[in-house]
Amino acid sequence: MPIDANTCPGPCNRRAREAWDAYDQAMEDHTTAMAEWRVPLRWPVEPQEPDEAVTWGDPVFCGRCARLIRAALAELDDLASLLAAVSDGHRGAGARHGKTGPAVKGASAPSPSSIGDTLDELYGALVKVEDDWRDYRGYGARPQRARNGHARRLSVTWLLDELDAILTHPGSVQFGRATLAWQRRLRALTKSDPVGDRPVRCPRCGEVRMRREDDGYFKCRVCGRLMSQEEHDREFDEQAAAQEAAELAHEAS
Repeated sequence: MPIDANTCPGPCNRRAREAWDAYDQAMEDHTTAMAEWRVPLRWPVEPQEPDEAVTWGDPVFCGRCARLIRAALAELDDLASLLAAVSDGHRGAGARHGKTGPAVKGASAPSPSSIGDTLDELYGALVKVEDDWRDYRGYGARPQRARNGHARRLSVTWLLDELDAILTHPGSVQFGRATLAWQRRLRALTKSDPVGDRPVRCPRCGEVRMRREDDGYFKCRVCGRLMSQEEHDREFDEQAAAQEAAELAHEAS
């Protein structure tokens, strides 16, 4: 089914959007090939429409993507605080905000000035949405505050309170996508390892290369196998139990 205005614009339909983009490009290539066709060239074969399932919006984002956006928005302040701690030189502060991934060999931390610019950009993006929504709903103007962590936290909290209503507005598409993009950006800057990205061996190819995708599924970077969160957790528990049994058997031998 083609992507249209009624389909969810969130990450749930990413594969469908990619499939239809590829189909549109293939149709353009087919049209060109037909125009250039001459005997005895092989007759160009018309591409088949994708059969990728799509998810409908409710009314804009589907319920699952709306939950992803809410979780991402709620996480932004923690990630921003962690990034600010790095800027202040408190690099051990990440332990208070959950697990952090290993440092990348040869990689350097972002400079304090670039971190400050990023945090200021984030605050500006948040209050822009807050101001626009206040104006749309006829609320009072946002109280003027210093551009600091406390003001950012208040804006995030205010947007979370209004989020259900915001996500029913057709103009929320950009905000929802931007929120998920900010989450990815801040996680990359802080080298955060989201809870749930536990090492799991792919049941198809056996490699430990499962990584969480934007749509919440896990994908093997080697063979492309997809797993839901439930499948991922079940596989982790089974592999952990098997490992424990093997270790006990080894100790008993």
